[in-house]
Amino acid sequence: VLATLMLAMGLVITPTELSQAIRSPGILALNALCCFGMMPLLSVFLANSVLHLTVQQTVGLVLLGSVSGGQASNLFTLLAGGNVALSVVCTLSTTLLGVIMTPLLVQWLLGSCIVVD
Repeated sequence: VLATLMLAMGLVITPTELSQAIRSPGILALNALCCFGMMPLLSVFLANSVLHLTVQQTVGLVLLGSVSGGQASNLFTLLAGGNVALSVVCTLSTTLLGVIMTPLLVQWLLGSCIVVD
């Protein structure tokens, strides 16, 4: 489903729109900061100070807060008449950056590595 959604969004945008979106480094940096800065810290705060979760639940919430999750935003951007090219570029950049940032954030915020078998 996700691949079909991303393909459909790619068919809607033109190369000119895409090149304009790539030339928005401030917006891309803000997107990355929110995705890999604000969200993980907010998940730690919620887990420890507001919800008082168990260790296992905290780990789950921090993992969710550390993973980029904006794929559906492309569809909502299209439906709202927004800048679909910028939304696709933001999604692509955080998805690629997530390969590096998610393990680093988990190591930093939880103090351990999570082995996935």
